[in-house]
Amino acid sequence: MNFSPKALFFDWDHTLWDHDLNAKEVLLELADEYALSIEPSSYWACFEKINNGLWDQYAAGEISQSELRETRFVRFFEELGVEGPAGEFGDKYLSRAPRKTNLMPGAFEVIQDLAAHFPLYILTNGFDDIQYVKIEGAGMRSFFKEIITSQQVGTKKPSPLFFEYALKRAGIQAEEALMIGDHVEADVKGALNAGIPAIHYNPLSINTNLPYEIQHLVELRGLLKNG
Repeated sequence: MNFSPKALFFDWDHTLWDHDLNAKEVLLELADEYALSIEPSSYWACFEKINNGLWDQYAAGEISQSELRETRFVRFFEELGVEGPAGEFGDKYLSRAPRKTNLMPGAFEVIQDLAAHFPLYILTNGFDDIQYVKIEGAGMRSFFKEIITSQQVGTKKPSPLFFEYALKRAGIQAEEALMIGDHVEADVKGALNAGIPAIHYNPLSINTNLPYEIQHLVELRGLLKNG
């Protein structure tokens, strides 16, 4: 199927910006600075489990932004069984990680190309103070008409209200947009529930029952009539 949208909505983390690679680099740097003698794969697995769990709680409205930030590295240190200044460690992580510039394969080239044909928007549950730094640092701010965050909207993906807000900002109807994102619930099902066609970016080929998916961002060109 070919899509003919009037605007494209993109998730940011894990879809365009390589969150895992950037986070791993910072965590390894900090582990060295704080002399944490932990095997790297265990270090990453621990962080990923805690971080993903907290973000799921945040998306569900169970915890606040401040609770996520304040508890993440406290729990990380506790689970690793090491002593250390969790607050200071977390502050350094928040300062450094957004300034990393690793993107998902083909992201810059694909977005640069699509920006010549479509209005592009970022739709993210990430925090304003972090997401703007990431997007500017990656050299991609000029490609997007607007960055729409959960803080700005007052609700998070997958809420229909989030997508309705984005549609109003873009000045289009639901069927005239196309959402591209990696998160099954927040990005894809959230968009579909709001009447917006959606493509699941699925580089790990996870089994889903979603109607449309791609494993590489470059595949978008073949699905867009004006791409």
